[in-house]
Amino acid sequence: MCAAVFPFACASAWAAPLAGTVQTADGKPAAGALVVAADDSDRQDANGAPHRWITTSDVAGRYAFADFPTGSCQVTANAGAAGVGQANCKPADGAAAADVVITVKPAANAVGGRVVRPAKSAPTSDDLVLVTLMNDTDAAPVVYGTLVVGDTWSIALPAGSWSSRAVTPQAASSKTYFVLPVRKKPITCDLAHPHGTNPALARELAAMAEKDQEVRRAFMAAGKDDDETRKPMERVDDAILARLKQIIRQHGWPTAEQVGSGGVYDLWLLAQHAPGSFIAKALPQLRKAADRGEIAWANVAVVIDRDLMDRGQPQIYGSQVQIEDGHFAPAPMRDPEHVDERRAEVGLGPLAEYLGRFEKKSPAAP
Repeated sequence: MCAAVFPFACASAWAAPLAGTVQTADGKPAAGALVVAADDSDRQDANGAPHRWITTSDVAGRYAFADFPTGSCQVTANAGAAGVGQANCKPADGAAAADVVITVKPAANAVGGRVVRPAKSAPTSDDLVLVTLMNDTDAAPVVYGTLVVGDTWSIALPAGSWSSRAVTPQAASSKTYFVLPVRKKPITCDLAHPHGTNPALARELAAMAEKDQEVRRAFMAAGKDDDETRKPMERVDDAILARLKQIIRQHGWPTAEQVGSGGVYDLWLLAQHAPGSFIAKALPQLRKAADRGEIAWANVAVVIDRDLMDRGQPQIYGSQVQIEDGHFAPAPMRDPEHVDERRAEVGLGPLAEYLGRFEKKSPAAP
């Protein structure tokens, strides 16, 4: 049995067998569980989705992957009503990791939603949603899979900060971030516009976004904030802003139908680094894109905070940080006692975890 759901993800140049059993808390075999193995690399499949090994357990609860990368990994199982579970593994060259037991337990936090497909595209048995636990460790990510039934999906998960992404053999949606148990709204995974009707514009937005990040990485690497180190970043920002205005005059505000979900994300990235006057005009369009499921509300929350601060008002979600006494702290914020509740509503994790990422390493450009 080998990657029954996605056969193309089976073969690997890093050969090592991986197998085991899915069982319930009382030790009984869990048949038909969806098993997802994730290694600690950054490999991606042809659709740009993280490379995963996926199969289902047999009537005895057994699962197996004939070829799997060496190194640390996580194996998870979703056995429906019986629950979900995970196990660590570390197969080595020539050695069989033949007894990795995954114990599934019911989880209290149900989440689900719908999948938007391209026109005339029919569901297949290979369509699924991958949900990934967000953490700052270097270990392999915890990834559960759930099948798409028609155009809907659902899964019960432990509490935590998660992302979801629909994946088929032909396409993959962008990620949506959410926090459990707070999340109550259905989650839309948009497969309908992976590339868009204007791929040339999508490619241009991607190139602009890469340049935006390149100058910000250089600025952060300089280790100082003065007029001289800011000049290259400001020149790029001015050129990008001028081009964005031309694009909007010519095409209107680009949607996922035009530039794909990746293009909408790039547009968000560029817009949030524009002056306040542009951000104020962009924000209603970004809200609409989030309502359509084209971009995560977590991303829009960052722009909302930037817009408020540009207008001299305290931010809502704590996404904008500053340095106080050598440590990172949120810029002025309204009702700080309830900020984690507001962050969870839009799919952002706790503020302390967010600030910890800045403390852990040099801050990357958001």
